[in-house]
Amino acid sequence: MGMETLRCQSPALIHKELEMLFIAYNLIRCLMAEAAQTYKVELHRLSFKGTVDTLRQFSAAIAQARSRKKKNQLMARLLELIARDQIPKRPGRREPRAVKRRPKPFQHLNRPRHLMKEIKHRSKYRKNS
Repeated sequence: MGMETLRCQSPALIHKELEMLFIAYNLIRCLMAEAAQTYKVELHRLSFKGTVDTLRQFSAAIAQARSRKKKNQLMARLLELIARDQIPKRPGRREPRAVKRRPKPFQHLNRPRHLMKEIKHRSKYRKNS
């Protein structure tokens, strides 16, 4: 969902950004719960990432639907696709969380660009030289 980095700088805007992320997360979880209840599937077997992708695909079409009947049809189809995207049962499988992306080997830009002095690659950088 892109929640790794906050884009705002002031405390008030960071608070608003976090609230919007919580609202979006809860909306997705509500859609998953509704799909699970409507199509009688186990909630914990539904894919969160699949729900996010499906919602992104349908959001423009739902917003542009002219009639209430068309919106209801699209919502029913959205819930059906969410219910179909289930995670397979994998007994005995354990997947601990781990960070996949490695930090970049560049220095941080913490001064104006014209004042920055390039430091060679971190692994080759020596403070004494």
